[in-house]
Amino acid sequence: MSTRLILGWIVVLGIVANGFSQQMPRVVVNTSDVTESAGAVQQRLLNRVAAFEAMVRKAEQEHMTGLPIARLYWQLGMSYEDAGEIGRADATLQHAEALFRQSDSKGGELAEALDSLAVLDGATGRVPDAMKEELEALQLRQKLGNRLLMARSWNTLGALALKQKKFDQARAFSQKAADEFEGNKDATLNDKLAARYGLGMALCGQKDYTTAVSVLKNAVTDARSMPSVEPIPIGIGEFLLGYAYWHSGDATDAGIEMKTGVNTLNAQLGWGAPSYVQVLKIYAKYLHLTRNVEEANEVDRRIQQADSVVSVGALQSSAGVFGFDSLR
Repeated sequence: MSTRLILGWIVVLGIVANGFSQQMPRVVVNTSDVTESAGAVQQRLLNRVAAFEAMVRKAEQEHMTGLPIARLYWQLGMSYEDAGEIGRADATLQHAEALFRQSDSKGGELAEALDSLAVLDGATGRVPDAMKEELEALQLRQKLGNRLLMARSWNTLGALALKQKKFDQARAFSQKAADEFEGNKDATLNDKLAARYGLGMALCGQKDYTTAVSVLKNAVTDARSMPSVEPIPIGIGEFLLGYAYWHSGDATDAGIEMKTGVNTLNAQLGWGAPSYVQVLKIYAKYLHLTRNVEEANEVDRRIQQADSVVSVGALQSSAGVFGFDSLR
């Protein structure tokens, strides 16, 4: 589920910010039903962290070297990020990067590790570091001649531009990524969603809400029509579509889509995931401004409850990963 979120998730995602997908295969240590509760999701993420920690300890005891142990540390770092343990994710991904530099002669997996670090660094406010990492990742992918991976770097660069509120640049990168994904037979639907969500957010930043609504509506329709798409990317798209409707002046459709997105995300992230808290804060603002007092008060209560267990640093990080902080 590393997205990144988004953003996407975004990165997206990232979702956006991690493009909702990764090139390196991620070891499956557990499976889940999409109908599981938010508490079950949290426990699954913690179980996955524990499983990878055990794998890394065993690998170190056996003096494993080279790409195998680098991959394990990368998997562990991404699992920490999924679980909201941002400090541990950062340290572990940096260690993975160092190991890949020693062992990855082709550079493809090093590029993936750099992309992961760029998303995390950008989300936590270290944008210069993030840009440096992602540009190096792009250079490595250009040397490989792999346009799919290049597009994933363009997508991350778009998310980083969004983080800096450089909306023209964000739009250009996201559009470039979206165009490549659309014509690339190896691109996944999650690749396409991540780029289109990023493009939608950039358009919102440019205050071109009509075009943003069109882009996001088409993306959400595609996401809903595909049974293979997990709930979190769908919920992010629904919420962003509602946001675009809101600022285009359509408060009615805004409320419908934002509430639908919140409910979709609540089922998976309601345990207090930082990105979900940020979604709730934007939704609460909408409810207060549209005088939905009773529902606004209920959302405020949920935010206060979540804030009591979510650290400020984690909130900033995950909000940035999904690009929601650019929508304030």
